[in-house]
Amino acid sequence: MLIGQRSDINERYVHAEPEVARQLPKGRHATISVIKHMMGKLSAVDDYLCDCEQRFMVEYLKRLNGTTLSAWKNTMKELNAQLFPRGKNTILECLQFGGNKEFWGGFESEAAISEYFAECYAYAENKIGFLKTDENIICAAIITEKVRRNLFVWYLPVTETWHTKVMSNERNESGNLLQLRDEFDEPLYRYHCEIDEPRLSSTEFWKKRGGLTSFSDLQEDFYKRISSRYGAERGESKSLIKNTNAEQARRFNREQGDRYDELPPYDDIPY
Repeated sequence: MLIGQRSDINERYVHAEPEVARQLPKGRHATISVIKHMMGKLSAVDDYLCDCEQRFMVEYLKRLNGTTLSAWKNTMKELNAQLFPRGKNTILECLQFGGNKEFWGGFESEAAISEYFAECYAYAENKIGFLKTDENIICAAIITEKVRRNLFVWYLPVTETWHTKVMSNERNESGNLLQLRDEFDEPLYRYHCEIDEPRLSSTEFWKKRGGLTSFSDLQEDFYKRISSRYGAERGESKSLIKNTNAEQARRFNREQGDRYDELPPYDDIPY
């Protein structure tokens, strides 16, 4: 399975060209990744679906009701979800399932591929669904292009559990309240569990699913439960070591400061 975190890709859906597809590894690789959408950018989903419906084959496992924004608002209302805007919030995410041409070539028929995507959708419900349902999923579509195919599952990152800071009565130089700390000088947090008033928070949503290693955990779990049964091979982990779970670190002999644990050089020269 290819390990490629897509959490840093916002509001973008790029159609693969034939020359790109030919550069993919020859082994059979299935992918799972996450795309995040910020406040005020949901129209990108509408534009993408509209473009795909005109150019490719689109099969809906759950059809979008209205525009992405209206579906988002309706779901927030139905779940009685709470949002506390802070800067550029992630308010919608997309779980994307895909693979290279060698992976799809291993299926005996289109019906077998449809069965695979049905399993992927059930997996998505279990992993990102609110209380393991599809109540927070606003759309799921299988898009088959000339050189690739994907299942996109768009959902609200709503969680019934989260943590908030416990504040003290002391203030800093700017006049803001300081967080209360325990006897070991560790910051204190209050745990919340509200099924009837869940919170829309991408940060808390993924904390519940592993925190720093949540994406690595997701990829490992998907390989074990789904893609390995369809002949997918394991891909190499190239995430920063802090984002790599223990199993991946052992499998690829990863360690602190190895060649994949160093950020690429940053050039801040303006010209």
